[in-house]
Order: sequence, then C-alpha cells, then structure tokens
Amino acid sequence: MENTHSSDANHLSIKQYLKIGALLTIITIVELIASYVALGALLVPILLILSAIKFVIVVAYFMHLRFEHRLLSQIFTFAFVLALCILLALVALFVYDPSISNR
Repeated sequence: MENTHSSDANHLSIKQYLKIGALLTIITIVELIASYVALGALLVPILLILSAIKFVIVVAYFMHLRFEHRLLSQIFTFAFVLALCILLALVALFVYDPSISNR
C-alpha cells in the first residue's frame, strides 16, 4: 500500500520539538507577565498577537501543516480566515446592537 502522507524526512527530531516547546513556554511566560503589568488598552492586542504566534507554531509543527502540500495549507488558512470573519461579525452585532442597553 502506498503511503500518501509526508515522508519521515520532513518530520522534526526530538531536539527540534524541545526547542519549539521551549519557545512556546517562553511566549506563555511573556503572556503571563504582560497580564500582570499595567498595559491598559495595549494588553488585549498584545495577548492576541502572542496567542496568534503560538497558534501558528502549533499548527505548523505539531499538526505538521508545514510539511504538507501547499493546497492543504491554503485550505486551512481560508477556513480559518472565514471563521475569524464570522466571529468578528458576530461580536460586532452584539457590540453595536442598539437594543442592548446594559453597557
């Protein structure tokens, strides 16, 4: 039977996985520190950016999307952007709904 998945040559070594895990840990520590520092209105954008960076790293390496065919990456990216747009539209509906008066 033919193997349709990526070859083993594309997979990372244990050392590389440990480096990625260390990077994710460092980003998490930065997020934790940022949550305790008085950053005001910058806190949420900073945390969202750091979380997005972690998301990309996890999807690329632990879900092996980085090693898959380019079309699969494009399909995933399109679906993610579409879901994000739907989420933002729903949030906007609730934030700007004039019938909600308890703000």
